[in-house]
Amino acid sequence: MNILITGASGFIGCNLIQALIKTPHNITACIHKTELPYNIKIFKVDYAQMLKITDWLPLLIGIDVVINCAGIINESKKHSFDTMHHLAPIALFGACDKTHVKRIIQISALGADDSALVAFHKSKKLADDYLKEKKLEWIILKPSLVYGKGGKSFSFFKKLSNLPITPLIGDGEQLIQPVSIETLIDVIIHSIHSKQNRMVLDVVGKQKISYKTWMQQLRQKKSPIKFINIPLYFMQLIATIFKPFHLKLLSNDNLIMLQQNNIANPKPLTHFMENNS
Repeated sequence: MNILITGASGFIGCNLIQALIKTPHNITACIHKTELPYNIKIFKVDYAQMLKITDWLPLLIGIDVVINCAGIINESKKHSFDTMHHLAPIALFGACDKTHVKRIIQISALGADDSALVAFHKSKKLADDYLKEKKLEWIILKPSLVYGKGGKSFSFFKKLSNLPITPLIGDGEQLIQPVSIETLIDVIIHSIHSKQNRMVLDVVGKQKISYKTWMQQLRQKKSPIKFINIPLYFMQLIATIFKPFHLKLLSNDNLIMLQQNNIANPKPLTHFMENNS
């Protein structure tokens, strides 16, 4: 198959390419700035300039499967959540419809649903909803917090866990269900070949754990972990003060997402993988 991957230089995209180049598939990658060390076809695109169906048509010639991994965790002056997660993807999906792409795999996010409170989730949901209306084969994957080597957020949390005193927001009992990058890549690859389609799948780890417990699990130092509890309102104040600096993981939206609990039923994912193995 001829597969186009957007967001190919990101954490998920890079790991996906590493897995797919070992297969007979032909890979085409869409990147923004970061170069890729692979002998594959590459398009350099600015997603802020890819908001019309016609912008995507030249990239889709001969493509069978599109995997949309493009996304941001913080907005910038040029790249908003609406641009990256909504407007550019729906232009891409519309182009896929016109060029008869066989399947679209959309990497969304756990929490991009009717209960969404923040722009990150709301923008993802808009693209998901648009795709659901298309008469194409599609699978929407909604991963929880993804961890693994090369993940910037994972690296950040590991550093926090190894501090002499590790900060906790509130009581640290917020529930999460981290999923490894290896698991997510395996799910994506199974989605390429699956006979199932037009489905939404939460991609989560098997166990629900508290944020506090996860910090304990990540700690590599031999000394016992020590916590300091920081009230949510104080963290929100800090996030507001530092907003102009565009700190990637310190924002009010990220704090809200943490407080929401990031969990889902893992059984549908288990059944999907068993049925498509």
